[in-house]
Amino acid sequence: MIKNFENITFELTEEEYKLVDLVVSGLKKRQKDNPIKGEEICEKINDGLDKFGLKKKFSDARLRKITNYIRANGILPVIATSKGYYCSYDSDEIKSQIQSLYQRAEAIKSSADGLKKFL
Repeated sequence: MIKNFENITFELTEEEYKLVDLVVSGLKKRQKDNPIKGEEICEKINDGLDKFGLKKKFSDARLRKITNYIRANGILPVIATSKGYYCSYDSDEIKSQIQSLYQRAEAIKSSADGLKKFL
């Protein structure tokens, strides 16, 4: 869980763990030339809430939590760009995604370091 975002970054629920395979199978069909936006994934899942055993609406934040789980556990090389999510085994694309993740982490760290100046 991430401080101040506990309501959206809590660990995956039992129902969400069941969605991992669904998200993986869907993303396996997507490549750089046909990515899928997060909103579209959420919409498809929300259209079948009962079917997927979900008690509440599925959100972008929970999708990010699932994609993080997929990446962190080496299940699938998920690439995310401003155009959407897709799967790629291309080493250049994976390296680019790694660089993007490190850059975002560094930007967040810089913000935290800047806030320390007020303490």
